[in-house]
Order: sequence, then structure tokens, then C-alpha cells
Amino acid sequence: MRRIAVALTLVASTALLIVSAYTVATAAPPLGDVVAQSSTVTKERVITKETTITPGPGPGPGATPGPGPGTEIIVRQAPPAPREDVRPPPPAPSQVWVPGYWTWGNNEWVWVFGRWEQPPERMATWIPGQWTQRGEEWVWRGGHWK
Repeated sequence: MRRIAVALTLVASTALLIVSAYTVATAAPPLGDVVAQSSTVTKERVITKETTITPGPGPGPGATPGPGPGTEIIVRQAPPAPREDVRPPPPAPSQVWVPGYWTWGNNEWVWVFGRWEQPPERMATWIPGQWTQRGEEWVWRGGHWK
């Protein structure tokens, strides 16, 4: 019975990963300058700041998931405690687990699931993104390869 439960969990995780990858691939922004938005949330409204960033060559090794390292997301509500994602087996022995994280979207916290990713270089290490408190605000600094 336990083997069936593990197999079903693996199938569900794989299906979610495939759907997520398809969604990200089909929602890619157009080439050229991209406007990244960061938001400050007050009790009455969301104040959005825009920063123009130039995209890299697109998804692939070394791509930063979510907002890039140069983009800040600023909110007034503390993020929930991190979750523990179910890790499916790595697709290749050289891949590294990139943990999930909370992001702010549509006036609520949204969990972005962790995934396996190929490092851009053999000895590269993934430095996870983090939320840090700055006064009454919480600031997101995206993860990156080091």
C-alpha cells in the first residue's frame, strides 16, 4: 500500500512539474526590455513600483526563477513559514535541488514549488532567495548561482 502511495505522489509531483514548466514556457515575456514590478502593500491599496530590466538569453542553465536578483518585491505583511516540498528523484545526477519559496501576487502569498535545476558551472552552488525585514516592510531578494 505504501508503494502505491509513493508512486501516486511521484506521478502527481511529476505532472505538476510538467504543467508548471509548460505554464512558464508559454507565459514568457517578449524579447526586449521587460518591466518588472514590485509592490508595497498598505491596508487600502497596493503601490506598484516599476523597474526596467533587460532579459538575458532566456530560460536555461543559470536562469533565475521568479524575480531576478536586481528586482525587489516589497510588502508590509510577513511571509508565511517556508514549506517542505516533496522532492522527486533528480532527472540527472548533476542536477541541484532549488527549494521552493513564498512570493507575493494578487494581494496574497503564493508558494512557488522547488525543482531540480542544472547548475551553469560544475561547482556552482545555489544561494536561495530570502525575505528580509526592513523596518515595517519585507523585501525579497531572488536566489542565484554562485
